[in-house]
Amino acid sequence: MGFFEFPLTQMIDEKLRYHSQRMPVLAQNVANADTPGYKAKDVQAPDFKKMVEANQRLAIARTSPLHLSSSTMLSAALAVTLQETTYETNPNGNNVSIEEQVQKVSMNASEYQLALNLHESVDKMFNIAIGMPPKG
Repeated sequence: MGFFEFPLTQMIDEKLRYHSQRMPVLAQNVANADTPGYKAKDVQAPDFKKMVEANQRLAIARTSPLHLSSSTMLSAALAVTLQETTYETNPNGNNVSIEEQVQKVSMNASEYQLALNLHESVDKMFNIAIGMPPKG
């Protein structure tokens, strides 16, 4: 089983991909804050709880090539949806709140960095386990 086939790394990669796809959508909301009729959008978050539950039910160990391999959890593209609830709607029909979007951008960037740090830590642990000296 390779490094990228472990459920933990797959979930971290999915989280990184989610935050990467979410950032331009949030930036587009901010850019269209004054566009009449524009509706704020967001990216639908993957259900990480289901991913964890699925991996707790299945044994990951594969002791024979005849055993079923673990399937990848990564989805193709995350769905971009209209944001139904916002703080306010302007008279021109635009429902983008700059404060709300800036808060989401900040949280998204913070969670992306957290997932990236976790990915780097897991990478370092694997390198140590296979006998490679730590980098830097």
